[in-house]
Amino acid sequence: MAGVEFRYSPATEDSRSLTERMGAALRALDAARIRDVARVADVSRAPAAAGVPAAAGATETEPHLHRPTAGGTAMPDIGLYQTKYALRRWLDRVPWVRRLSPNAVSVSSLVPSALAAGALWAGWWPLVVLGIAGRMVLTVMDGLIAEAYNKKTRIGPYLNRLPQEIGDAMLFLALLAWADPAWVALLLASAWLVNVLGVLPGVAGGSPQPVGPAGQPDRIAIVLVAAIVACINPLDWTWICALIVVLSVPTALLRIRRTVRELGATGGTPR
Repeated sequence: MAGVEFRYSPATEDSRSLTERMGAALRALDAARIRDVARVADVSRAPAAAGVPAAAGATETEPHLHRPTAGGTAMPDIGLYQTKYALRRWLDRVPWVRRLSPNAVSVSSLVPSALAAGALWAGWWPLVVLGIAGRMVLTVMDGLIAEAYNKKTRIGPYLNRLPQEIGDAMLFLALLAWADPAWVALLLASAWLVNVLGVLPGVAGGSPQPVGPAGQPDRIAIVLVAAIVACINPLDWTWICALIVVLSVPTALLRIRRTVRELGATGGTPR
């Protein structure tokens, strides 16, 4: 300000020295904090690199809750199969889920499957919706329990798959009460072919192919949506069968193409 004169004094020099020392100390503290954060990040990544499960909450090391990735990016896919990871994240918050047996959960999925099939045959559409929804939850829950809580068994994959195949057969056979038998037969045949093309790559050492748009969860979801519509308005179920059969064609071609591309690139397993 005008009229104010600043003069050098030893006290001023001491103040400057103190300020410089404080600044240097704060910079050193910030550098140490950055090193600590980097060290913690390295430690959190170490279990994943060594194949050791990380603690709950470390989402990067919980593959059972997330879609498979390639180069850090979620692999694109067609169909509803990958949506199971969203449901798994929700189920993982339920405390009592971890106490269940995955094999028991797999077998118990036959109960809502039978409910859905019986209700479909009788035309009780709300029960069809309830049965299919219950089956979907249980068939996702068994895999979550097995993978997240280290409860895998040798027979687990078999028990996981068998009830789903039986449930599909029951549900589609129940359509004979509402749809043209020829289209129901085509539906059963196309569903069988798509399922075979999904598991057949494993014979040659390839990866399973769950891609849609008429994979197992896609077909069940179509029936689920149709049952919801039927609650409000009468529906021609022959058209539903025809829709699934038509969608099975690109599904089969996609599965064949992906399998050939994978095995052609890797050479598969020598015979």
